[in-house]
Amino acid sequence: MGCNFSAQGKVSDIGNASDKTPPAPDANGNDTKVEPVAQGAGEEAVDRKEATPVPPPSISPQVTLQVPEIRASRSVTPASQKSDDQPYSHIRLLLLGSAESGKTTVLEQVRLLYKQHFTESEYFHRRAFIYHNIFKCIKALCRAMKISDIQFSDPINMGRAQSIIADEENHYGLFSREMADKIKCIWQDKSMQKLYARRSQFNLNDSASYFLNNLDKINTTDYKPSDKDLIMAYVPTCGVQNVIFTASNQSFQLFDIGGQKIDRKKWALQYDGIDAIFFCLAISEYDQVMSEDMVTNRLDDALALLKTISEEPMFATTPIYLFLNEIDVFCEKLDVIPLSKYKPDFKAPILYLSNVFLTAYWPLLTSLTLDIHIRSALIYRIRGVFQPQSANNPIVIQANKNHAKFSKF
Repeated sequence: MGCNFSAQGKVSDIGNASDKTPPAPDANGNDTKVEPVAQGAGEEAVDRKEATPVPPPSISPQVTLQVPEIRASRSVTPASQKSDDQPYSHIRLLLLGSAESGKTTVLEQVRLLYKQHFTESEYFHRRAFIYHNIFKCIKALCRAMKISDIQFSDPINMGRAQSIIADEENHYGLFSREMADKIKCIWQDKSMQKLYARRSQFNLNDSASYFLNNLDKINTTDYKPSDKDLIMAYVPTCGVQNVIFTASNQSFQLFDIGGQKIDRKKWALQYDGIDAIFFCLAISEYDQVMSEDMVTNRLDDALALLKTISEEPMFATTPIYLFLNEIDVFCEKLDVIPLSKYKPDFKAPILYLSNVFLTAYWPLLTSLTLDIHIRSALIYRIRGVFQPQSANNPIVIQANKNHAKFSKF
């Protein structure tokens, strides 16, 4: 189906991130040169690489980046002007949301949108996680196949899958030729594609197909990830990340904090002096459960979290910017997984449903005692969210919690 999702009658202006990346560093962060592999020696070289397992990368360093000026609203008063007890020089924006809701992707898109590319240490870190993501995804698929009612189209793939399940390595580096062939054969099996269509039943990363379809390009000694590759890689947020940018001579600071339940206890440490909140909601997760307990619906958890945030006394006058993320994945799912299966009261027709999510979840949203500005975007591109098209479409919309209303767009 064609799903034209918009909020306030507008769809975010989508733009591509640059594919330029810095040279890949070694484990110590130093520049490295990829030496060409002699003719006929490629397979042997890759196998030798696999023989020495690459240690897992350390936690990504916390960095503060300066982003060039963008257009934005002055409607939010900097915390430094609110109280003598809050001497902040920036307007402080806080990204909140459940795990895997796209918070880090938003932060990174702000960086790339304004030509602030990954540092060399981050480049090395993400490249390692790309290999780890691929192996983790294929292993999850193999385990799911083992307990499903689906059988491999090629019986040989059963043995390949069993060997992958038994592999205890984390694989943060190049795959051997044998391992790469196993992964490709399993992924390309027709029955595996049928299983992949049911991926919400076993919590697979949204980027799984992207990386598995590009395995040949990725599993080479001279592989240099594009910016899109680096963003699509799933790396759990550890600690607090932030980016600083200026707008209309005013400095803004955008914070990202981990969204796992265990990390939410740390959120309160960042509440002080926050001028606006960006709450990320991955609406494509309406049919998925949380990894922590494999029972709680992810979207229900996220909406409950949004309600909790809206009722936080410290945010009584704080604007909240609701960011509906992963619209592309949401639209794809609607074709095969009806929303009515998870929201029985939802009976709207599928054709021309531009506001399907808002319609289905309207009762809960209207229970929130605040005004929220809504935006939507694709899984990894957010141009238009932090780059307003006009002065009438500001980066931060001032909420008025004195009126318990929620304007439907």
